[in-house]
Amino acid sequence: MAGREVDMWRYDALLPFAAGEAVSLGEGGTPLVAAPRLARRVGVRVLWIKDESRNPTWSFKDRSNAVGATHARALGSPALVVSSTGNAAAATAAYARRAGIPAIVLVAKSVDPIMSGFVQSYGAHVVMTETKPDRWVMMKHCVEAWDCYPTGNYQTPPVGLNPYMTDGYKTIGFEIWEQLGRRAPDWIFAPAGYTNGLAGIFQGFQELAAMGLAAVPHLGAAEIYGSLVRAIEEGSDVVQPARIDRPTVAISIGTSQNTYQAVAAIRGSGGTATQVADEEILSAQERMIESEGMFPETTSATGLAALIRELEAGRISRDAEVVIVMTSTGLKSLNVTAHLRPPVPMAHSVESFSEVLKATYGFNPEAE
Repeated sequence: MAGREVDMWRYDALLPFAAGEAVSLGEGGTPLVAAPRLARRVGVRVLWIKDESRNPTWSFKDRSNAVGATHARALGSPALVVSSTGNAAAATAAYARRAGIPAIVLVAKSVDPIMSGFVQSYGAHVVMTETKPDRWVMMKHCVEAWDCYPTGNYQTPPVGLNPYMTDGYKTIGFEIWEQLGRRAPDWIFAPAGYTNGLAGIFQGFQELAAMGLAAVPHLGAAEIYGSLVRAIEEGSDVVQPARIDRPTVAISIGTSQNTYQAVAAIRGSGGTATQVADEEILSAQERMIESEGMFPETTSATGLAALIRELEAGRISRDAEVVIVMTSTGLKSLNVTAHLRPPVPMAHSVESFSEVLKATYGFNPEAE
């Protein structure tokens, strides 16, 4: 790999397509950031943050969509199609544009106007449906009747991504391994909706292990409603739907039913699934900002929230080395946390300036 571009296609020998064939925007090669202050604060020996917000559309979804768009172009697909109101929608729209292929994006009525505008800016054909399940019905029609290429799930029960796209997430594992000096950490935690990301990371480390290059780390899946937690606890291969009994700030993984690939990744790595609540997620987001200056999407903070819960329960050693996958930027979820921020105050004069800082932020510049 010496002399190769620092992007995910440096690992093309382990991907379905060569770098020269790729539909690419320079995805991958994201930094693994040491988080010593956060490690001390949560009480673990070593903590790293894999910052996937550095990707072209600011999320880890760019990795899977780079492979998906490459595959779609090779197949001659007439369009890409996805049901999403978030990161997958943006990534699909961007990579479709890069490939010169139309994109159809199905969104729910509750879609954030900022996000729909973001997706439309790439030229995607954004269509709203009456209900969330209607999106999958229409997506299935796009695939079966029009031969469109699916860049997300549309099956019930959910099965996640196609294997080509999951291969894109292997490169997160490869990069962590390389950035740690060609070794694996003890644990990797990440959000888990349909668990495509962790499944890909698991597959990547399995391939490294098969070549004798690394052990497979334990994987930690953070979820909201507990379908995966229950399947793991019951020793079942079948993930039953959980009841959605409340809204969540982690919108991207607010799914009622996880996937078999999630069970396989957690069980195969000797890992764990952890259900986290909104207050834990918001606290974790705040800790990442305050301790390390990193601003995760609310969903991205679930990995840290799950780690904290597991540490406090004594299920993970405080002597561990842990990687948190920060899947996207907090700019994607500003509307979710808007009520937590104070209104921006007005300073009418130099004389009132310091009083405004004290009253609003508790900051006394004269004491600094």
